[in-house]
Amino acid sequence: MKKNLLGSVAIAGLLSCAQAQFDVYGHFGVYGETNLDYKNSDYAGLSASVGFNAFFGDGFAVGLGGWAAIPIYENTKKFADNIYKDTFVLSEAYFSYDSEPFSIALGRYDTNAMGYEWFSGHNEGVSMKIGIGNFMDIWAMYSYEQAFQFQRVNRETASQINALWNYKRHANKEHLGAAGIDIFIGNIFTISPYMFFVTDSFVAPGITLDLLLGDKTDLYSQTQFKYTYYDSIRNKTNNFGNGQLFLIDQEFGYDWFKIGGGYYQTTGNGVGGLTYYGDSSRFYGGMVGVNFYNKASGSYFSGKQSTWYAFTGARHNMFKFDVLYAGGDYKELSALFSLTLFNHLDFGAGYIDLADIGNNKRNYLTGFVKAIW
Repeated sequence: MKKNLLGSVAIAGLLSCAQAQFDVYGHFGVYGETNLDYKNSDYAGLSASVGFNAFFGDGFAVGLGGWAAIPIYENTKKFADNIYKDTFVLSEAYFSYDSEPFSIALGRYDTNAMGYEWFSGHNEGVSMKIGIGNFMDIWAMYSYEQAFQFQRVNRETASQINALWNYKRHANKEHLGAAGIDIFIGNIFTISPYMFFVTDSFVAPGITLDLLLGDKTDLYSQTQFKYTYYDSIRNKTNNFGNGQLFLIDQEFGYDWFKIGGGYYQTTGNGVGGLTYYGDSSRFYGGMVGVNFYNKASGSYFSGKQSTWYAFTGARHNMFKFDVLYAGGDYKELSALFSLTLFNHLDFGAGYIDLADIGNNKRNYLTGFVKAIW
């Protein structure tokens, strides 16, 4: 009887696998970066990934994937080695369930499509969401470790960056948690209060208001207001202290084209500590000249800043470009472009100029070539 039972379970498992829909993905690419003024931080590296997602009936799915990267050039010894922390990471090993009104992802998984305000890349932890009718989503997430800091939401050319970040526990064995509510008023207005916190480090409540007029596949106007308060729990071990962020962003678009601008102001010590984990801003300053602490944070959103910016760009299925100029206490001029050929070959290049535009010794050129499948 026991053998028959085990045999039945094995047969059922094989039948389930046979009925699953598999999505296989991967890439192979090379990325390089140079500082046009200081040649002591130039580097290049190779990266590759492979993995699969298996979708079963009733909303169940599992996934497994790995990411490898190695430096192939550095003009300063150990510079690239500090960026390519690990040769290989198990980037995805997850179980998920997604069926109205509840969804959950558990394990190691990509969070970029989840649209968190201050978290991006791959997470080791859990994310869940509960929908209430068609007017509210309640969500929560927990992170034990995080990887691929360079993957940020709200950037048309995020695939410019191919560096590999290792999975790294937050300093002092800290843990990140977040929760929030998205309230939908039709398809026009969204109210999203949230709370992020890291144990023994900070608490950061905030809210995002989003007004969308029109259809993003046609003519539209999107206005966003963001407010975040950063409260340092232990100032002695945290350099960021307390601060606030006020941001207004306006985007106009037609089909694949966009144009717009925005303004932000910070008080106190700002909210720069949050950019260690992710951010949904339009700036590229955190993607070049990275530090050695496994973080990709820029100097925007730091203390007592008043900054305006203007941008234009495209999100076409064959090409993307992003051009931004920021003036005020934070300055940036960035222009990045990528092209996709045959649906499987990406080329890209970019120029990012930071600090005092044109005379700052922080002018970067980036480039990549990537085969994807």
